[in-house]
Amino acid sequence: MPKIVASGVEGSLRKRIAAGEWATSGRLPAERELAAEYGVARNTLRRAVEAIASDGTIKRHVGRGTFVNGEVAELADIVQRVTGVSPADLMAARLIIEPQAAAIAARNASFADLRAIAEAHHHASEALRTDEFEHWDSQFHQRLFAATRNELLASIHDILQVIRSRNAWIELKRKTFSENRRRDYCEQHANVVSALENRDADGAAQAMLRHIEAIETALFGRR
Repeated sequence: MPKIVASGVEGSLRKRIAAGEWATSGRLPAERELAAEYGVARNTLRRAVEAIASDGTIKRHVGRGTFVNGEVAELADIVQRVTGVSPADLMAARLIIEPQAAAIAARNASFADLRAIAEAHHHASEALRTDEFEHWDSQFHQRLFAATRNELLASIHDILQVIRSRNAWIELKRKTFSENRRRDYCEQHANVVSALENRDADGAAQAMLRHIEAIETALFGRR
């Protein structure tokens, strides 16, 4: 049981560090404070902290305390800032990144990757509820980025997805979404899938660009 608890505390602490909770001071609260906060014994808390320290995310200094690694804190600060960007800024970035990701996926994807992307497209097309479509739409884009076989691009997508989960983005999508748009998006996804399966990098990039432009038009009424 203590190992399970320590694992849960570790996961929570990692999320808080990544979110930049202690980026300003760089110093985590004392073990006794964190143990009290999580309602666990200090040795359980210590195991969680040691697991995080083992990969260099934090550094422990005897007599001084536990500190977030400077590089990790810098990345956390960047992530914290970008997750607050506007929907318009997000779309501007997607217009640049996603067509190129589609082109790279056309060249690098395995047959298993292509099947996974096509599967997400199929489920999105068959979805009867908005939340179901949203799930498979998200999976479509996530699987495409994974198919690039580029860890940095996949991580950039994760950041974009965090931004898309913010209230401002969700509210904007809710106001502009319709069944006709869902069908249009699925047709655009089909064009991307076709280009990927044909290993047509330029075609995949163009199909994805048209898809992102359609989303931008739906959200902001321009183009």
